Amino acid sequence: MKRLYKGVQDPTKRFLLVGTDEEAAEIQSELNGQGIAPQIQSILPDALLNSLQNVDNVAAVCCVPGAIQKDDLITLYQFCQEKKAVLFFCTPGLSALQKNLEVRNVGFLSLLSPLEDPLSHWWNRLAKRLFNLLVSGIFLLFIFPFIYIIAAVIIKRKSAGPVFSFAKEKNGKGKYIDSLSFRTTDLPASSILQKPAVKKMPQFLNVFTGNISIVPNMVKCQFCKNADVWYMQNWSLWLDIKILFKAMLNKNKID
Repeated sequence: MKRLYKGVQDPTKRFLLVGTDEEAAEIQSELNGQGIAPQIQSILPDALLNSLQNVDNVAAVCCVPGAIQKDDLITLYQFCQEKKAVLFFCTPGLSALQKNLEVRNVGFLSLLSPLEDPLSHWWNRLAKRLFNLLVSGIFLLFIFPFIYIIAAVIIKRKSAGPVFSFAKEKNGKGKYIDSLSFRTTDLPASSILQKPAVKKMPQFLNVFTGNISIVPNMVKCQFCKNADVWYMQNWSLWLDIKILFKAMLNKNKID
C-alpha cells in the first residue's frame, strides 16, 4: 500500500487500469475515500497491446481479474518491469473477508478460502448470548418500564388499541418470529415514537428470549461494504460492544 500511495501521489505519474471506464470510476472513488487521488487512465483489455505502446510515466497498474488473457498478462507484467511500475489486481469481492483468508498453493494454483468464523465455536456463541442477556436484561429491568408508560400514554391518547404491533419476520437463523414495535400508525411523523431507535425498543424482549441478537439484528452494521460478511468473519465481544456504542453515538464507522 505504501508503494501504491507514494507512486500515485506523484503528479507526473499516472495510475493505469486495465478495465472499463465504469470500473475506473469505482476504483477512483474508493481511492479518493482513502485519501489517495491518482490520475487514472483506463484501457480496454481488447486494445491492451496497442494501448501499452502509447503509455508512459506510469506509477502503478491495476488489473481487474478476468479482464485479460494469460498471454496478455505476461505482457502486462513485462511492461510493469520495464516501467518500474507496481502491478496490482483489484478484487473488490474479497474486501469483505479482509485478513480472514487462507491461501493454499497447489502447484501453480493459488486457492483462497475463508477461515472459520469466530462464532463457529461454542464458547464465542455463549459469550455473545451472555452479552445479549446482560444488556437486554438491564434495559428491560431499569429503563423499559418508564419508556413503556410514556409510550402507552402517547399511543392511547390517539387511539384505542394495543401498545405494541406485531409483524412476522425472519431472524438470523431463518426462523419466523414476532417482530415487536410500538404501534405508531395513528401518530404524527414528528412523534418521538416514530424514530426507529425508539419504535423498535420492544425488540429487546426478543433479544432476552434469544430470538434475535442486539448486533447485528437490532443495530444495523453500516460501517463497510458487505458488512454482514465482514461482521461474521471478524466477530469478537469487543466488536459487539464497539458497534453498540457507535450506534448510540450515531456513528457508522468502526475504527
